[in-house]
Amino acid sequence: MSILKKKEEVKNFLKELVRENNLDGIILADMEGLPVISYVAENLDEEVVSASLAAILSAGDISASDVGKKGLKHVIVDTDEGYIIVFPVANDFIAGVMTPPEAKLGMVKLVVKELEEYMQNLSKK
Repeated sequence: MSILKKKEEVKNFLKELVRENNLDGIILADMEGLPVISYVAENLDEEVVSASLAAILSAGDISASDVGKKGLKHVIVDTDEGYIIVFPVANDFIAGVMTPPEAKLGMVKLVVKELEEYMQNLSKK
């Protein structure tokens, strides 16, 4: 079943991930950078962030290719105010996980893995 047909289920899953892991938010966008489903702080411009996520992933993919590396898994943006982890999911989407500054990168990577598995399973239905 299409992920887009399960928007409410996906949004609820994102909401739980954010709440259970004390995240700032999660955005799912299409490969062109248009927002699809998200659970983020109200003051965040989802369209701008989604476009940025697509650009970050594209730049990471090009950079990896330029140095002879294949199979980009994710790009980590490390700021003074937290992490942004950007990664492809379910072959058709880009995800961005945003964290507060106290987040532990290892725990965030577990959230990323959980989201990847969820989206892969959902796209198989």
